[in-house]
Amino acid sequence: MLIIETGEIVPGADSFATAAELTVYAASFGASIPVDEVAQESLLRRAALQMASMPWQGGYVSGDQALAWPRRGVVRFGFHVPNDSIPAAIKQGQMALAAEIHADDLDPPEQRTGAVKQERVEGAVTVQYADPVAAVTTRQSAAQFAGYLGSSSQSRVVRA
Repeated sequence: MLIIETGEIVPGADSFATAAELTVYAASFGASIPVDEVAQESLLRRAALQMASMPWQGGYVSGDQALAWPRRGVVRFGFHVPNDSIPAAIKQGQMALAAEIHADDLDPPEQRTGAVKQERVEGAVTVQYADPVAAVTTRQSAAQFAGYLGSSSQSRVVRA
């Protein structure tokens, strides 16, 4: 059973979203996720863990919080983000990241080939593939996290 962080520094929190919310997200965006709720929860935990390593704006609200959010001193697109809430985009981003992790589990990036960039037929056949990562300009999670990461040109840290 997931323990959901609401912005109130929930002890032992391990996710921002529930498995039921992930199921709705996947259906809405056409993402593939496991049917099993335990596997869905595992993906959400893995996504939350990955999020802990991201260079978010601001700082932790409490030394007791288990996850990367909530945060203090965050401004997104000129608006102050309350330090006692989890922004919808953060929750959506976790679900997008969970679906991306599942896709990577099924089809590891290092085994993918990009689109055919060059193919030559004269005696021997030469085929050159594009970088598979370059084929996708951005992942859905990156779009959700826009403005919340410290490296964004649309974000800045505000000292309280």
